[in-house]
Amino acid sequence: GLKVGLEIHQQLASQHKLFCNCPIKKSGEFSVEVKRKLRAVAGEMGEYDPAALYEFLRGRAFNYKSNPESSCLVELDDDPPKEINGEALRTILQICKLLDCELLDEIYVMRKTVIDGSSVSGFQRTALAGMNGSIGTSFGTVPIATVCIEEDSAPAVSREAGGVEYRLDRLGTPLVEIATSADIHSPQEAKEAAETIGLLLRS
Repeated sequence: GLKVGLEIHQQLASQHKLFCNCPIKKSGEFSVEVKRKLRAVAGEMGEYDPAALYEFLRGRAFNYKSNPESSCLVELDDDPPKEINGEALRTILQICKLLDCELLDEIYVMRKTVIDGSSVSGFQRTALAGMNGSIGTSFGTVPIATVCIEEDSAPAVSREAGGVEYRLDRLGTPLVEIATSADIHSPQEAKEAAETIGLLLRS
């Protein structure tokens, strides 16, 4: 009765972040520091996400550290996002073709509510690019449900009672998210499917 689905994230080999021109580089020093509290807001249907409400009720404060060489006002949610990174988008479409996915005629950037502090704005930007693809394994075909392009979250560097500290040099880094359907039925098949997708991405 085992049913397995995989969700694989991989950083894209891009020169700059997904919604601004900041370079993707690890910062050693962080000269800018901002403190925020995030609150849950209702979605399009007027309902609150239970996980977002839980995080809000914890009442935590978030301390963000950034370096102007690797982050700008877009990461600090003080400036609107710029045009999506064309280099990263072309890579995503190439991945969709390699996974034999149906490409969408139009790609819309969506916002997923995330108020655990890992995104300063309180949401993660993601866009569905392809669906209904597949890969072959020795166990048979594994369906690829969706391929998305999205931005990476900020890594937490320390946690204390009532607060978390994040650094913003990775926030906004372009990622591909590949999700298989739950049609894998053994650990061996899951391993082979993951290795197949991983090899494709590294190729």
